[in-house]
Amino acid sequence: MMSRLEHWLSQESHNYMLIAAAAILFFAVKAVIGYYTFRHYNRQLKELQAKIELLLQQEQHNTSK
Repeated sequence: MMSRLEHWLSQESHNYMLIAAAAILFFAVKAVIGYYTFRHYNRQLKELQAKIELLLQQEQHNTSK
């Protein structure tokens, strides 16, 4: 009886270790994907801000004439 309990506990602890390892791997991959997504959209935002600044400068230049 005791050996069955020990065997079951060792199986369950192994399963929990696999689940924990999978969770760590999942969140690590998710963090990497999130970082690259942030960089992509941050670059697009900077390009958009530069275009807006250029348009505002052109508008100010045109209205000052």
